[in-house]
Amino acid sequence: MKRISVCLGLLLALTFSTEVEAQLSDRINNPSTIKAGTRPVSGNFGFYLGLELDQLEDIADEATQVEEAIPLINVRYYYRDDLVIRAGVSFWKKARTLEGEIDTSANAVGPSFGGQGVGAFYEHKSVSAYTLIHLGLEKHFNPSNVLDGYVGFSIPLGYTRGSDYTTQGQDGSTDFYKETSSRFSFVYGMELFIGANAFIADLPLAIGAELGVRGIGITGDKFKNEYEGSTNGVNYSGEYYTNNIDDFEDQLVQSTADNLAFSSLKASSFDAQPMIRFVLSYYFK
Repeated sequence: MKRISVCLGLLLALTFSTEVEAQLSDRINNPSTIKAGTRPVSGNFGFYLGLELDQLEDIADEATQVEEAIPLINVRYYYRDDLVIRAGVSFWKKARTLEGEIDTSANAVGPSFGGQGVGAFYEHKSVSAYTLIHLGLEKHFNPSNVLDGYVGFSIPLGYTRGSDYTTQGQDGSTDFYKETSSRFSFVYGMELFIGANAFIADLPLAIGAELGVRGIGITGDKFKNEYEGSTNGVNYSGEYYTNNIDDFEDQLVQSTADNLAFSSLKASSFDAQPMIRFVLSYYFK
């Protein structure tokens, strides 16, 4: 709530400063279109770069990975002077690899997987990614060449996937352990927002902000874990499921749910949260 109040104040300040600048420069509305700068009209396009408040905080936080601060890039098409179609794609991927020999002199007990502690060789690979398509509409109200207000919605659709691979063994021994965890989940959601653009001089540029609410749902929010290994010449294998929901707090068992192994599992999640986004737009014919 504090973030929303701060951003509403910033938006009001932006509106006021823009109107003052318009008065100081004696700027008045005129019929010029994107051909000479200023306000876009029917048939024009625009590139839209949106950076959310959480992403700005991530950039300021040195401990945050850069991948989490990727802005949203959309294309706007003015179907009518007051009706805009927007579409875009967001993509994110992170891959990690760790491979080495465990120092048994420094580790009295080596890593144990599935209760099987075996040897010194260790390899771990992890991949996580998502791809989303964003489709939406904007209804614009103010025909001013100075300030542009609108309401709209956007529907993000796509998928998220992840995989983890771990293997452990020891040179000169037949003992080993391998485990693969994989996840593929469908992502859907809805964004409802109000926004405002302030056009910059006679350039085809606008700065603004969008305030609203976002709901994101994930189906199949779980990992499938498959393992195999050998200990003292005895082979074993199996599979189990774990959920990907890490914020359960009230459990009837001492362990949280994401530490439990399931023989079968249905898991889904849906989260709604406020959305605060700062926008930079460039328009062209």
